[in-house]
Amino acid sequence: MNRNSLKIKEGIRKLTNRPNEIITGTVVAGSVDNTSYTMNVQPSDDSAPIEGVLLNAISGNDDGMILIPADDSDVIIGSIDGPGEWVLLKASKITNAKITIGNVTYEMDSTQVNIQNSNVVLNISDSLFKVNTASESLFQLLKDCFTYITELTVPTPSGTSSVPVNVADFNNLITRLNNLLTS
Repeated sequence: MNRNSLKIKEGIRKLTNRPNEIITGTVVAGSVDNTSYTMNVQPSDDSAPIEGVLLNAISGNDDGMILIPADDSDVIIGSIDGPGEWVLLKASKITNAKITIGNVTYEMDSTQVNIQNSNVVLNISDSLFKVNTASESLFQLLKDCFTYITELTVPTPSGTSSVPVNVADFNNLITRLNNLLTS
């Protein structure tokens, strides 16, 4: 650690006048735990790795914002609630993020955004769009609608009509729907 870093670190300690600490380091490759939302950090001063660094600054419930840093990314961590309790403050590169407030969860990575409010899901990926509730899917609703139109027959004075003459157009809409939405 260079001289300026030590001065800054000491200055922060004096300002806070608490046993809290802020250090820099690197995420230990393979140490990020996406279940318990923790990671291990190798401090910049080459001291022993710090295990169990929290990725969520909120304690006591599932609410809050979780940033998942990439392996080997540079991070700043701080001690919370006294010595030994560490939390991520800043990362040079993240792989995904999750925000939870009550029943609403917002997750994103480099390929998709997923928003869920209880049983309602909105998913936007790099290739498809999805909207679902507990009992319905926008994809399935539109697909059923186009399918029913292609099978539509109407009673006439001379008997039942045949399927619509433009049935190929509706089949094309089903193909396009498959390219846009997912169930």
